[in-house]
Amino acid sequence: MNFRCRAEIGQYLTFPVSTKVSQRFQTSFDAATPDLLLHFTAIEAALNPLSILLPEGLINDVQPGWPVSLQPDCLCIGRHRLPAGPEICQVASCAAVDSKMLAANLARIRRSLSLFGRQSVVTQTIENLERPDAPLAEAVKLLNAGTTDLCLFSAFLGVGEGLTPSFDDFLAGMLFIDRFYSYNRFVGFERFLEIAAARTTRQALQQYLFAGNGHFSRQFEQFAGDLAQRQIDNSELLRLLAWGHSSGTDILCGIWHYFSRQVRIDG
Repeated sequence: MNFRCRAEIGQYLTFPVSTKVSQRFQTSFDAATPDLLLHFTAIEAALNPLSILLPEGLINDVQPGWPVSLQPDCLCIGRHRLPAGPEICQVASCAAVDSKMLAANLARIRRSLSLFGRQSVVTQTIENLERPDAPLAEAVKLLNAGTTDLCLFSAFLGVGEGLTPSFDDFLAGMLFIDRFYSYNRFVGFERFLEIAAARTTRQALQQYLFAGNGHFSRQFEQFAGDLAQRQIDNSELLRLLAWGHSSGTDILCGIWHYFSRQVRIDG
């Protein structure tokens, strides 16, 4: 029995780390440090850069308050001591864009959002983009005007439900694609993080930190890498749409909106 980390963890974390289990969820748990949230899960697809992959049995056994000590070669949680397993390699960014394939996949995303997306202020807005009374109409106006300064979206931070509120998922999805595909249109990232720290949840802030470096949960990184290379199956879209309260749906809205409204994909 061992633990595994993503190759990128060193970009965000300085070893050693000593903390405690701070919150338990159905299939994972968090351990908070003063600056970051370590996330522990048995689901490889759910790994973000600060996630630790553990055996499922250990996930079920852990209780809030258990001490956590993490070093590059060893993890101690409560009475359990685990050696490090093989590093989880980084998802490769897209080397070339097949614009026709990307356009076809974007149409599939749009159709799936309409049919199967979970309701949120973001999906209500995406379904009514031309209506001035849509919940996030002012944010969409900024995007449609070509606004690239992230700080100008600060009024919408924290809007929506969930540990990562809906608008934060939407904007983080766009920022992630912007960086993953090296468009790098969005500016003001460092100042934006300072503003977001006071306006949204800790989980959403950390997600922005990842997105600004072209990182996300592994399932969305793989999805982004495949999006312009091969046909995306409906089953893949349904799985992402169902992620979290409405997070998967809102993130996909951001990915769709970025490619459909922010950049040219016709080569």
